[in-house]
Amino acid sequence: MTRIDDTFPDVGFIPTVIIVTIVGIALQLSGAWITMLLAGMFGALFTRSYLKSFLAGFFGAAAAWGLLYLYLSLTAQASAIAEFFIGLLGLTGMGWLVFVIAMLFGGLLGGFGGGLGRSLYELVDQFAGTSTPTEMPEPTDE
Repeated sequence: MTRIDDTFPDVGFIPTVIIVTIVGIALQLSGAWITMLLAGMFGALFTRSYLKSFLAGFFGAAAAWGLLYLYLSLTAQASAIAEFFIGLLGLTGMGWLVFVIAMLFGGLLGGFGGGLGRSLYELVDQFAGTSTPTEMPEPTDE
């Protein structure tokens, strides 16, 4: 059985963040926020350490949500709605805080997805690497 880490190359941190951002935008268009876990897990295919997987998932998912909020702010009334909701808490004029909190939440989803994905890939690779049959020693008559 081929190992997962042998199938996908280690492309580096910045390209992995870009990959997670693109996958995150595509998955977020489905409307389910939980798909950021999958985007982070997909990014973990292209890194070889837990820290890089977490950070690539975090920054990629946060960037995906930031770009989507930027698009919604330019084309819809997202800023006005954010200002309304933050105004309910008595923080008038801080509508940007809604976007920052949402981006942190999305980033944490992507980061934990990246860490979980890296753990799962290494677990599968560990079993795949030890699946080769070993020869049994010949019994001796002593």
